[in-house]
Amino acid sequence: MKIKFIHTSDLHLGMKFQNKNFSLKEREKHREELWDTFENIINIVKSENIPYLFIAGDMTAGEYVSFKSLKRIVKNFKKIENTKIIITCGSSDYLNINNIYEYMEWPKNVYFIKGTDCIQKIYFEEHNLCIYSLSWDKQNSNENSQLIYDISVDENKINVLMLSCEVENLNSNRLPINEDLIKNKFDYCALGGKHNFTEIKGNIMYSGTPEPLCFDEVGEHGIIKGEIEKNNLFLQFCPIAKRKFIKRNIELDICYGFNKILDLIKFSGDTFSNIKDYVKVNLTGSVNTDVSIEEVESEAKQFFYYIEFEENFTYKNIEEKHYDSKEFNIIESYKLQFENHQDKLEQQALELGLKVLRKEKVVK
Repeated sequence: MKIKFIHTSDLHLGMKFQNKNFSLKEREKHREELWDTFENIINIVKSENIPYLFIAGDMTAGEYVSFKSLKRIVKNFKKIENTKIIITCGSSDYLNINNIYEYMEWPKNVYFIKGTDCIQKIYFEEHNLCIYSLSWDKQNSNENSQLIYDISVDENKINVLMLSCEVENLNSNRLPINEDLIKNKFDYCALGGKHNFTEIKGNIMYSGTPEPLCFDEVGEHGIIKGEIEKNNLFLQFCPIAKRKFIKRNIELDICYGFNKILDLIKFSGDTFSNIKDYVKVNLTGSVNTDVSIEEVESEAKQFFYYIEFEENFTYKNIEEKHYDSKEFNIIESYKLQFENHQDKLEQQALELGLKVLRKEKVVK
């Protein structure tokens, strides 16, 4: 009989976002969107009668999570009382005396992996299913890999490994696991600890965080739906994220004016994405010193849900000019001091000086 399950990880509920460009309002809004996506997962489990939900580490943001947040999680878990929820702890919500998971009363359908220095095995007889797992007890861990290799499985059962770990870098301090030593032992390896969906082998998967957290997590985000029986595994990645983080590159030319640069930014992606997603634009190339990029960026913001910029361009004069006493002015004089200078610090000084001289900024 095929067993249906959903595999997720790295929800980081309650996370305090570190993006310095996010306003407090934006941080709070995106924090709530993590909850929306979590509750969407619960609704999918309920509507599709999924008997197992695997949460492979970092369900919450650990030190930032409150009792109020945990009560909200419990309330959602009670909506799927017929689903067995197996939860392992990772590097963000590691299980020690300070973890408030220990002080919550969890519904009977929730199975926490309490083992941190030994493998915990949970057997569900009705489906002949064995879950093997290990929770973290501190933020970094590289001491327990051998415990995973020493697991002895019953070949007559369906064996699933649930773990927050690192399988692509054996020198990592984040519980490095050699994929070749687990791929044939387990029918499925439900992994956490990476924020992007990653298929390691056909039966070894990172689900990634269902809602992306920052610009390092581009691409689709969601959950893994699976069906498993002995010697037969079907997996499907299902995007469910409310938003994406998107990076774009725009190369500028010294001949581009204000409107040309603005149009390049406005039309760098599809309109639907612009008004829904987080966008970061990397500006490279050369910009005429007569163009105020700050004004361009300010104007562009009205066409996006969220946009921020990386400024990796250089300012240049469009052509060498010869001045007489009538046309010579302080701005042109200032520009001349920076001709043929490509140093990043000098470019920043040029940009700041032009802003001041154009009265775009007031220096106190």
